[in-house]
Amino acid sequence: MSTTESHAEAILEHLVRHALEVMCYAEIQRLPSLAPMVDPVEARIGNLHIAAAPAAARALTAAFLGVEPWHPSLESQTHDVVREITRVVCGRLVTSLDSVEPRQTIRQAFRLSAGTLSVTLQLA
Repeated sequence: MSTTESHAEAILEHLVRHALEVMCYAEIQRLPSLAPMVDPVEARIGNLHIAAAPAAARALTAAFLGVEPWHPSLESQTHDVVREITRVVCGRLVTSLDSVEPRQTIRQAFRLSAGTLSVTLQLA
């Protein structure tokens, strides 16, 4: 963990890496940090968003389902698999953060063999 990286950032990266390795046998490489954002939101909220490039989502789905990347069922399953990955990361994140850190939005990007995956965590 770098000296400027928050505890939440390190946990988020670890959980994304672990979820993709366990669920989809995917190795990822963290891309250079995206600019952090601070949101002037008064209410206490949390939000996790994971977006995958189409090729990355398709490759993750194929690995998760144990089928070839060109299998016809991937079209109908890709959205559900990305949502399941998001649920797993979110569930583990909730139990991993001891306390709410200052309001912040953490944005991370990862390179997979078939494309990129971006993760945004908003703590407010």
